[in-house]
Amino acid sequence: MKYHCVLFDLDGTLLNSKEGVWRSFEYALEKLGYPEPKIEDIEPLIGPPIEQVFTKYYGYSKEDGWRGHDFYQEEYVTHGRMYKDPFFDGAAETVEALRSLGCTVGICTNKGEPTARKIVGKSGVNIDEDHVYGPDTAGTRTNKIEIINAFLEDYGYHTPEKKAGVLMVGDRYYDIEGAQACGIDAAGVAFGNGTREELLNAGAIAVVDHMMELVEIVKG
Repeated sequence: MKYHCVLFDLDGTLLNSKEGVWRSFEYALEKLGYPEPKIEDIEPLIGPPIEQVFTKYYGYSKEDGWRGHDFYQEEYVTHGRMYKDPFFDGAAETVEALRSLGCTVGICTNKGEPTARKIVGKSGVNIDEDHVYGPDTAGTRTNKIEIINAFLEDYGYHTPEKKAGVLMVGDRYYDIEGAQACGIDAAGVAFGNGTREELLNAGAIAVVDHMMELVEIVKG
């Protein structure tokens, strides 16, 4: 078998979170007093750290970016918007198939770790809670590279030999580039928030149209 550990991004890869993220960003923009809080195209905003969306795309200061982050969390977490989004077709079945092959299955996401663990825990997708990694409350994991490296270190996949058997799966270029920076391969999904061209240009070894196609890639 080619890969013995598969790490998934969450938003746009396992979780079809577009609607929840969309409405939560609009809620936050309205609370910040942005003149036109209605968002026409949500896809570029899904995936990066929330506070960076407000600074990069809406011109807010770093401080106001964090205020936007808190307003977003108010709608997404406190008001329960996060539990309304579905997982993609084939997500649960693919995870089960990988586990049956003996793969370690984890999640490396830019979504806050406590929130991500709650969502996965209620989803029925069979991924252990302690295998869900994201930005932590201690502030030691702030980007995709740090998050992936933390998982690899904690679960003994940090040597070059072990890294050769790890595959990251994501829907945006920073998932692919983050994996490469950590010394592991990455594949893309065509049904998320990025384009096939974006993923291949970033260095994805493959881009799948359906989640179950990943099983054959893992088998090699």
